[in-house]
Amino acid sequence: MKKALRISFLLVAACLLLSGCVSKYKKISVSSFELKSVVPTSLRSANVVVAVGISNPAPAFQVRDIEATIKRGGEVMGVVTGEPVSVDGKCDRVYRIPLQAQLADGISLMQLLATYKSFNPEDFYLDLHARANVAGKIGKDIDYKDMPLTKFLKK
Repeated sequence: MKKALRISFLLVAACLLLSGCVSKYKKISVSSFELKSVVPTSLRSANVVVAVGISNPAPAFQVRDIEATIKRGGEVMGVVTGEPVSVDGKCDRVYRIPLQAQLADGISLMQLLATYKSFNPEDFYLDLHARANVAGKIGKDIDYKDMPLTKFLKK
């Protein structure tokens, strides 16, 4: 009986502790976004560096499996992937995140340059996927579909 009571108490304490942490994770926000550099690596790919400001009142976590599909008018223009990023706990900080961009099949460099000439960010959308992990095990998938590119450019 004592053992069952102790286990019940530990379960309740763990649930309360986790619910307190979860509410802090919901308060994480992106405070800024800036394109720092684009370095072509071939006719179809480039290395990109972005600076992302993150306000994190929660404990540290890691973002993995970063992948974004860039679309214009429903047509996939390219795919951007990134290496895992460790986000410090309980701080506001700007992170420099290296990414790799690849043009989609069927999109030529000439099409991309023509797009640049009449660039209107309101025409572009992102499908974004990433996974946030705490302590390497507990995690949550982050998925956004058809997110306007202007949402990033206003920051």
